[in-house]
Amino acid sequence: MPPAAAPPLPDRCLSMTSLRFTVPGFALLMLSACVLPGDGPAASSKAPSVSVPAAFTGTKPAADTAQSPQWWAAFRDSRLDALMQQGLAQNLDVQQAVARISEARANAGLAGAADLPQLSATGSAGRSDLQGKGADSTSSVGLNTSWMIDLFGANRAAKRSAAAQLDAAYLSADVARLAILAEIATTYADLRFYQHSIALTQDSLSGRRKSLSLTREKFDLGSVARLDVLQAEQLVAVAEAELPALEVGYDQAIYRLATLTGQSASRLRADLQKGMAQPRPRYRAAIGVPADVLRNRPDIRKAERDLASAAASVGVARAALYPSLSLGGTVTASEARASGALTTWSFGPQISLPIFDGGRNRATLRGAEARAVQAELAWKSAVTKAVEEVEAALSAYRRDARNIGAQDKLVSTSRQTLDLARAEFDLGQGDFLAVLDAERTEFDARRALAQAIRAEAAHYVALSLATAGGVPVAR
Repeated sequence: MPPAAAPPLPDRCLSMTSLRFTVPGFALLMLSACVLPGDGPAASSKAPSVSVPAAFTGTKPAADTAQSPQWWAAFRDSRLDALMQQGLAQNLDVQQAVARISEARANAGLAGAADLPQLSATGSAGRSDLQGKGADSTSSVGLNTSWMIDLFGANRAAKRSAAAQLDAAYLSADVARLAILAEIATTYADLRFYQHSIALTQDSLSGRRKSLSLTREKFDLGSVARLDVLQAEQLVAVAEAELPALEVGYDQAIYRLATLTGQSASRLRADLQKGMAQPRPRYRAAIGVPADVLRNRPDIRKAERDLASAAASVGVARAALYPSLSLGGTVTASEARASGALTTWSFGPQISLPIFDGGRNRATLRGAEARAVQAELAWKSAVTKAVEEVEAALSAYRRDARNIGAQDKLVSTSRQTLDLARAEFDLGQGDFLAVLDAERTEFDARRALAQAIRAEAAHYVALSLATAGGVPVAR
């Protein structure tokens, strides 16, 4: 039977300036964990909540801002699409997270079995000789049954805890898949950046070498100073020194993508060897109500299920302080050569009352309550950190287009300045130092533009990660 889906996620209560992000059903859960007298953190039935802003900075809550599960489609890059699918299918971290679901499902089944009657069969056979009176053969078969009556809700709480852990295992797989997808996209953007930067540097190096050759010719003719030659040589050396670091960055991106997607680096290098434009997302940042956005994040949903599991575990620990009742019975058929056949049976209740255990059960309860408090704090921390991540990613991404526009304009003016400086120098009307400065400025502008495009891709990925874009694990 397929596992149950996670219960509804934290709802919100709107106030004038902020939202209260709460765990629904938590009060009932805590009451069920504390149906017995007691004190401590677990005895509180107040649902935990965290204040979140009514809207993210600089945005207006929109009615329909759901993000497509395949958020990377905004890059419109078929190579990236293929890498994403490969990563989902082959990544080992994702496979480990999915495998842990089977363990959690088994634990849920184990918890459910405690509520059912237990039945076992026994059998024995033997021969004996009592004081030389002759050997006697005996044999017996029997059935034993027992059923634990869940008077104080220990089994019910254990089943709730196991069910919450199963939900958390599914959500952990969602978290792993989302993290892998984000890293693949970021690494792919890095790879294209290094690829573009290598081509950019090689192009600049070619131009600088031509300038150096021309400068040497003019120096031989006495039209430029030795200083001009040295400065031209310096520009060539700078470009040559930058290439190895860029090539290392490209190689590292290839190796990382190979690991993330479960492919060989050589095959991946051949597939991606042909340069393509740096990926740019075609996406307008329109983020909805914070509570709605946070509700979809698998890490927050997992923290909520961890809290539910911890709260239910308090009920298990508290029930251990009280008597346990079980019904048991046996039926045994035996036969001996001397006495013949004999059938015996017994049935009745058995009660066990903890009187003195050295404080073990009380200590176990206090530990369970402390873990519940930790789980509540972890949930609150996850919510507040999620708000920070969305705000930071949104702030950066919204400014990327403006940055790229300014950098693109700078590249255009730098190119015009370089062309003009070279033309004037060729006509003998300009200073060669102006040409060198123009070459350096134009190269730096193109490199800054590439960095800005790379940053935009990274910020878009971070925003998609923060707003819970991803492909959930099927349940």
